[in-house]
Amino acid sequence: MSTHRANALALFLTAALVPAAAAQTVAITGGTVIDGTGAAPIEDGVVVFADGRITAAGPAASTPVPGGATTIDAGGKYVIPGLMDGNLHLFLNLDLETLILHEHRLHEIVLEAAQITLKTGQTTVFDTWGPRAALAKARDMINAGEAPGSRMYIAGNIIGFSGPLGPDFRESHAPYVSQAFVKRINEAWEENTGRELLWMTPDSVADVIRNYTTLGMDFLKYGGSGHVDMNLISFSERVQRVIAEEGHRAGMTVQTHTTSVESFDMAIEAGVDIITHCGISGPEIPIPAESIEKMVDRGIACSVLPITQRRMDALEAHNPSGTLTPYMKIGAINRANMIKAGAKLLMSTDAGIENPVLRAESPTLASDTIDPRVKLGEGHFNALVALEELGMEPMEVLKSTTSNVASAYRLDEEIGTLQPGRWADIVILDANPLESAHNYREIHMVIKEGVKVDLDALPVAPIISSMKVAR
Repeated sequence: MSTHRANALALFLTAALVPAAAAQTVAITGGTVIDGTGAAPIEDGVVVFADGRITAAGPAASTPVPGGATTIDAGGKYVIPGLMDGNLHLFLNLDLETLILHEHRLHEIVLEAAQITLKTGQTTVFDTWGPRAALAKARDMINAGEAPGSRMYIAGNIIGFSGPLGPDFRESHAPYVSQAFVKRINEAWEENTGRELLWMTPDSVADVIRNYTTLGMDFLKYGGSGHVDMNLISFSERVQRVIAEEGHRAGMTVQTHTTSVESFDMAIEAGVDIITHCGISGPEIPIPAESIEKMVDRGIACSVLPITQRRMDALEAHNPSGTLTPYMKIGAINRANMIKAGAKLLMSTDAGIENPVLRAESPTLASDTIDPRVKLGEGHFNALVALEELGMEPMEVLKSTTSNVASAYRLDEEIGTLQPGRWADIVILDANPLESAHNYREIHMVIKEGVKVDLDALPVAPIISSMKVAR
């Protein structure tokens, strides 16, 4: 880390992460508390926390403020749980320039991303594909109080997929660098869980996954269908079931990448906990009602990638031949049907840090800038509006980015609601999110583990998001 970045981080830690700040008792008073459980909002509510955990929450008339507590006046404001993204990528900058320049500093870019998400109200995020070692280093630094950032849970590789310079992503870039570099980069992601697994027997795959679960990830994700060839099934149902069993044996949740009707149904039969971007089923055919009902009946959560109507219109106007344009049209039908069926939906974006230089040079700039989905710090706000546009009830929109995510990842005793015992992860808004999903942008204050976040200081030492476009 450069001296400038080290000094910037030290100053931030001194100012914003002083341990004593979390130790005192704090009460948020006067605001409307929407606790994320689905219960009715509490006007003139109180939330009390100490040592980073919520100790009480409820109406002011029945929730006394402890003597000596520091108070935060939330009069006229709205107090909600910290937001979450159920599927994003804290390192998604796969261009050769970034990989070459920052090969040994990937964790610093991960920290930048985690600070962008925290700045925009996301106190917890779930990284579903990335370089495990770099992600784990950043995660552990944040957990130890050595750096600010959203709480991170990580999967490492998507099991069965190649690394960034392999056939599932940007293999066409590989000839322009040494094969030694290609090997190092791909191995940083794959860690023996790449495409070679597609040839293996269920028993052999089980052995690989059993070893893989010891490396320090928090959950597993595998490719049920292809990333480039989205119409192809990656693993047989037998192998998918083995991956799910090994993940569960290790105490982890298991999710799968699906992009077709049949891969969606196979994931349900394999026994996964979460189906990632489950609204994607190809360019023509919506997911059958019976498959959606089966997912709901079995309690499987669905991580969706909603886009606003403005974005859909922009794609059709400016990028009609884009690969994902027809997928998103069918996806909107699937998401609406899932909402009607009562599916547990998780707000997700697939987002990463936007590189301003590459964005300015993008051939699809006209559509890229309209309610972007994959711009970290922006995509989640647009996704919540998109869910509202699809007819999701306002309280369910809130749950999609709070308690639904927590329960799907089996973390609902720790995060996701403003209930006693949970981490004091709190967002205070200046406007009512139940009146309009646009109001999630109206952030007044973010509190993580009982500590007020210095939003103006984030990201501390940006590498990607601060790049300047030549004029």
